[in-house]
Amino acid sequence: MARYFRRRKFCRFTAEGVQEIDYKDIATLKNYITESGKIV
Repeated sequence: MARYFRRRKFCRFTAEGVQEIDYKDIATLKNYITESGKIV
């Protein structure tokens, strides 16, 4: 039988070395927010 391995989750912010996440930085946050403003 084939085994399925889970991919380990990683945080893009810590990978890039971001110290502080600014709510005004729309370009970065648009990947994590829906059109109605809900957090994904």
